[in-house]
Amino acid sequence: MKIKLLSMLFVFISFYSNAAAPTCSSQHGGYCSYSGSVKSIYVNKGGSILMYFDQAMSPSEPSKANMNVTQFSAGIINISDNPEFAKMFYSTALAAQSTGRNITIQMRGSQSGYPVIDRIWLKQ
Repeated sequence: MKIKLLSMLFVFISFYSNAAAPTCSSQHGGYCSYSGSVKSIYVNKGGSILMYFDQAMSPSEPSKANMNVTQFSAGIINISDNPEFAKMFYSTALAAQSTGRNITIQMRGSQSGYPVIDRIWLKQ
């Protein structure tokens, strides 16, 4: 019983220790970065993909990257800006979500108040 309880506690702590809010930097022209799980992913008929973070970004972070962001819980991709990247991003995010793997994304600029996602890494 104790071993079972300890193993459940370890899994819980491991999961939440990987969750982190996005942070921003002024380096390399300014960008924000998020590493963690894909909480949820949303596609609408208006041509946007939203990927939600485990934890919302602090409202003070985007100013470090000179970004005008008012939506702190997700990043956005406008599908029509780069349809091929949007397809690859969506498939990578779904793969991460379905396998429980973490991702890292970087965001530059803003659209509709959301930080714009421009790259993704799938973690092991």
